[in-house]
Amino acid sequence: MASRSLRALASLVLVTSVVTLAACGSGEPGSTGPVLPQVTLPAATVGAAYEKVLTATGGTPPLTYTVDQVPPGFSFYGDTGRLVGPATTAGEWTLTVSVRDAKGLQSSRGYALRVWSTPVITTMSPLPAVKEGSAYTFTFGATGGAQPLTWSQAGGAIPNGLTLTEDGVLTGTPRGPALYEFTVRVKDANGALAEAVLQLPVQTSSGELPDGGPVTDGGTQTDGGTQPTATFKVGNWNIEWFGSTTEGPTDEALQLANAKAVIADAGPEVMGVAEIVSEEAFNSLKNGLSGYDGVLASGWPYGLTDQKVGVLYKTDSVQLVSSSVVLTECAQDFAYRPPLRVNLKVLNTATAVDLTVMVLHMKAYADPDSYARRQAAAYCLKNYLDTSLPTQNVMVLGDWNDDVDASIYTPYASPYVDFVQDPARYKFLTQALSESGARSTVSNSQFIDHQLATNELAAYYVPPTEVIKPSIVSYKATTSDHYPIFSRFNFGSAAQTRSVRLTAPNGGETLQAGKTFSITWTSSNVAQVDLTYTLDGTVWRSLASGLAASSGRYTWTVPSESSTSAKVRVADSSRTDVSDVSDGVFTLTRPVPQVFINEYLPQPNPAVPGGTTPDYDQQFVEIYNAGPTSVDLSDWTIHDAKTYSGLEAARHTFVPGTVLPAGKGYVVYSGASAVPAGAQYATYANNNGYGLRLDRGINQGGAGDAVYLVRADGTVQDSHSYQVPGVDVYQGYSFNRSPDLSATGNWSYTNPTPRTRTDGSPF
Repeated sequence: MASRSLRALASLVLVTSVVTLAACGSGEPGSTGPVLPQVTLPAATVGAAYEKVLTATGGTPPLTYTVDQVPPGFSFYGDTGRLVGPATTAGEWTLTVSVRDAKGLQSSRGYALRVWSTPVITTMSPLPAVKEGSAYTFTFGATGGAQPLTWSQAGGAIPNGLTLTEDGVLTGTPRGPALYEFTVRVKDANGALAEAVLQLPVQTSSGELPDGGPVTDGGTQTDGGTQPTATFKVGNWNIEWFGSTTEGPTDEALQLANAKAVIADAGPEVMGVAEIVSEEAFNSLKNGLSGYDGVLASGWPYGLTDQKVGVLYKTDSVQLVSSSVVLTECAQDFAYRPPLRVNLKVLNTATAVDLTVMVLHMKAYADPDSYARRQAAAYCLKNYLDTSLPTQNVMVLGDWNDDVDASIYTPYASPYVDFVQDPARYKFLTQALSESGARSTVSNSQFIDHQLATNELAAYYVPPTEVIKPSIVSYKATTSDHYPIFSRFNFGSAAQTRSVRLTAPNGGETLQAGKTFSITWTSSNVAQVDLTYTLDGTVWRSLASGLAASSGRYTWTVPSESSTSAKVRVADSSRTDVSDVSDGVFTLTRPVPQVFINEYLPQPNPAVPGGTTPDYDQQFVEIYNAGPTSVDLSDWTIHDAKTYSGLEAARHTFVPGTVLPAGKGYVVYSGASAVPAGAQYATYANNNGYGLRLDRGINQGGAGDAVYLVRADGTVQDSHSYQVPGVDVYQGYSFNRSPDLSATGNWSYTNPTPRTRTDGSPF
């Protein structure tokens, strides 16, 4: 999020400055204090990004900057002397900036700042009509903005023979009688934009206007609107035992020919396929389809004769970025067919669109074990999507081997109910087909082949999704027992013009608990925005939602939380893929907390020496009260990354009446078997038997998580997160404050010692 360069107005005059040096608190003769630069502040425009750093010279670091007033919309950073917009009100201001060094020497200087109003196009539609073949000149008008103003065409169709100059003059001799509609854009010297949709009637030589809607795309007449962009088609198909000489259809050559015919006739840009046994057969399929290439899952746990998943794609409209088999740690739950993830770029759009496609093949059959494995695989998949692809265009498709309205294993709920009940983030494009009673296989009545889209991708979805029943004689015997499924998307240029840009906080700031801070942003074609923030880059919490994007500003009362890795995200309320995040981390400060997390054990040793199964009851979180008074912990909670993000209830809630005296520690274990007999300040997690699960929040299998101690009012008292590249790297070791029992201590890992203080005395 690089700052936009700003051109200062030549006419802006620096206010006469007065520099004062005072040896406040310094007894050293000849001390030289800091001096602010004698510069002219660049002019600003309402709504445009702005940044200027006033760096003093001289003095003894660290330097501290202050300002007597901040114009509306701006933020000023005392640690760097940085003034950041965008402005929200036009006008002229005089700012008196002061700087003070570590010895108390200080100086002040006055600066003038001019803020221009946002440019507004004043030209009304339609423009004066012109006859074909007649000379034409028209000058567009605008008010506001910092000069010079630059004009351009932003969309639609200008009549052939006319050109638009940067000075805003439409001139030439038009050809082709029609009603033309186009968008003009004006940009001021600071990058502030305004647009207007205008119409220009070009009449015949007899003064008539041809029938039909406005021309909007350079020559094609439409019925009063922009010609739609061609849709992008995505399909999935289980081609039964494709390439196997012992299972499924017996005539391999006929099955290959039928598969090619079905896909070629449908013409999808992307096609996910499942139950591919032979890599040779897959290559014959992709090579036999004109203009297609493909990727087939390989590597553990996929063997040469195993059923595999793959992706076919059109090379003229899709670019392969990368591919990999993911969630192998959950391979058993996926019936040893974990998903293939393929990252693509959609090319046939005004701006390339990033698209991630995942193809899966879930465990089959309607029995308790199969149902449980589908449930577990769904949990693994959702956790992966929630944490690894939270704002991307993602489509998960394939043979899910179960329905989404109710399970094939009656009378139970769908194993994918967590996705269904999270409509803010996910949409089964096939759910309407399930609820209508359609089926996706030849012999069974349920719909078990599905397409799941993230909310970012669903914004482009063009319903309905279709199940195709190919007109092939003896289809089941010769081709497959599953039908192909297709959905369409419109990645038209209109969807790409939305943008938001966070301007503050953007990294390096220090925000104090209880103070207010102006979160600022700029936006284009966005109605409302949502704000979220993170303390560690892992879990994001809601800050505000449904804010008017045009306001560009939100006054945040800084929470009583501590972090050196905080960030803010601003996102379009209707499409979270249109978002921006702080370029760098900033700091949240507050007084040193009295109660804090002192130690926690995320990955215990095996219960039996020499064994392989960890005793998860032994997981613990130890909190400590550094005094000087007792603290009521009633309704305080302990979270991991998953529960803190709101997906589940807290891992532990302190029961009413829990009081932690000064100088005492309290240990919450994962399970009852770990609690020492007679321990006064110890208990086990009371979250319905799931325990603490501190190795599950970020990566299934123990590769990382986060721990949060949250007060009853919802603010974070303390937190820590870790990520480990290997599953068991820290098995049997806990993360501990160093020095022990210090709220400001660094974190290190060591042998766990939750039951005694460092001097050996019990808590």
